[in-house]
Formats: sequence, C-alpha cells, structure tokens
Amino acid sequence: MRRLLVPLLVLFIAGCSMQQTTFTDSSQLSDMRLKRLPTSETRNLSSSVKLYTKSEELLGTPFKDLGIVTGQSCRSSLQDPPANITIARNKMITKATYLNANAVLLHQCEMLSGQGCYQIAICEGSALLITQ
Repeated sequence: MRRLLVPLLVLFIAGCSMQQTTFTDSSQLSDMRLKRLPTSETRNLSSSVKLYTKSEELLGTPFKDLGIVTGQSCRSSLQDPPANITIARNKMITKATYLNANAVLLHQCEMLSGQGCYQIAICEGSALLITQ
C-alpha cells in the first residue's frame, strides 16, 4: 500500500503542476474598454422633469406618486464653496429621473448645519408620473 501511495501522490502533484495553456490570437478577444455613448443618446434626462412648487398646480391632473426623492449639497470644510439650494434641487430632480418620473412636487428646501457638514442644503419632494 505504501509503495502504491507514493507514486500516486507524485503523479497527482505532477499532474496539477502542468500548465494547460493554449495561446489564442488577440484579435479573438473582446474589447473590454469602456466606450462613450453617442451624443444623441447622452441627453440631459433631468431637463424632461418639471418642478412643481405648489400642490394646487396639480389639481385636475392625473398622476402616480413614485416615492420621495431628496437631494443635498454639503459644505464639508471651510475651503469648500457654500452649500447651494439650487444644486440640492437639481440632485433631487436627477434622482427622480431614475424613478422614470416626469415631474417633482417640491415639499421643502432647508439650509442646516451638522451631519458632517459645516453647512448643508437639503431638498425633499415627491417624484410623480403625470399621465395625460
């Protein structure tokens, strides 16, 4: 048994150490680099979202509520530019585009401090899909 075990172990180790590589032509390999989309496909999606500031503007309009969206702009150090409500609102609208919304009803925008920021602008709203 011992005589059989040693040669089997040697064959096993030798078999595992042999490299089984085959060389392929590099033209057969797929190109894994990131490619830019054509300019016609890279349009600004947030421009198709309308911002409503008052709920009265939606009276008589059929819509579906897709959920709450928020956006924030943070001033993390004194050297950074101040927090901006416009940037926070644009980030909120961009998040609404990911929900396939075509409108946002703005609930509120506030300037606060804390949460790791010297100054933070937060906007909150509802993403809406208006059907007509």
